[in-house]
Amino acid sequence: MAFDVVSLGKLLDAYPQDRVHEQLSSFTSINDDVQHFIRETAIQFQRIGLSRTTLVYTTVKGRMVLAGYFSISSKPLTISKKNWSHLSKSVQKRLMPIGYRTAQDNYEVSSILLGQIGKNFEYADQHIITGEQLLALAYREIKRAWEVVGGTMLYLEAKNEPHLRDFYVANGFSQLLMKKQDGDKKPTIPYVSPNKLHLYVKKLSDI
Repeated sequence: MAFDVVSLGKLLDAYPQDRVHEQLSSFTSINDDVQHFIRETAIQFQRIGLSRTTLVYTTVKGRMVLAGYFSISSKPLTISKKNWSHLSKSVQKRLMPIGYRTAQDNYEVSSILLGQIGKNFEYADQHIITGEQLLALAYREIKRAWEVVGGTMLYLEAKNEPHLRDFYVANGFSQLLMKKQDGDKKPTIPYVSPNKLHLYVKKLSDI
């Protein structure tokens, strides 16, 4: 199945905002955050430059429909001093060469954030796009962004759900893990972001 990739910015340049918002408001997802973002937040974030959203269309029975979307931004991966101390030594060593200490003694890695990605479940029974296909299209745009803004890591935050963990790990992401206590030798629990979500990372050079 062929896909057309359109930036939300170009759509807003070509059509009135209320018309674009009306189309996005029909997007349906089993993930409340994914649905809320595209319906209520994407246009605002696009306007003020916090993120860039890309819409993916395909043809169903001769009609162009919104199959999915993804949103990316240039945002460093920041790990607090406290959380850094709970990462395993192996994870610290892996991150150390590509990051730096801030004035607040936090640790930052120059990164691109895959803020949102989701299929339109309005057409779920027609199987118009897979998660792997949508992620591949996102990679294409992320590579272009990487060439312009640089960075070393791609990261995303996801809910603590087994099917999400399995999907991202199967597609080359590593879940960031922490030691349960300072004396533990092995990471035993997932790293939880300030948004109460689990963190997944992947080198930009690997996409």
